[in-house]
Amino acid sequence: TNNQRGVCQTSNSSSSNTEDFKLDVKRVLARSDQRTTVMVRNIPNKYTQQMLLQEINVNHKETYDFFYLPIDFKNKCNVGYAFINFISPLSIVEFYEEFNGRKWKNFNSEKVCCISYARIQGKSSMISRFQNSSLMDKDGEFQPLLFHSSGSNKGKPEKFPIAGKTKRSFSVG
Repeated sequence: TNNQRGVCQTSNSSSSNTEDFKLDVKRVLARSDQRTTVMVRNIPNKYTQQMLLQEINVNHKETYDFFYLPIDFKNKCNVGYAFINFISPLSIVEFYEEFNGRKWKNFNSEKVCCISYARIQGKSSMISRFQNSSLMDKDGEFQPLLFHSSGSNKGKPEKFPIAGKTKRSFSVG
């Protein structure tokens, strides 16, 4: 069944600050944790950007403004995690309650979704992180995606700003 829940394993990395990235729903609801960017781990490698967005958008369309599923260019498969920035910290709660500890719907995978906070926080920080990246020269399916955060275009794709890539025209002669 699709409602199977598993235990979300935290990595046994030597990093002592894994607690810093732990998502506590009570703190979010109390508005004492205002972070908005999450890392979604244990994604089956066959998931494409489109498949994952389709699954997320069933209940969470227009609640996020940044999405990135890193892809291994050699084998064209995702690397097992994604980043999502939610427009409001409170939107994280429903997403977390739906996905965290749940097995994935596609590919009959035994992987259990784990959600924690990302190291880099916020849409503007994510833009800064990726706008000069060589990723922006790749096909769209490999690039981070931006969506409008508010207004009549909320949830619709937004063009990724590319910093320092101004075209110069040279005159010869």
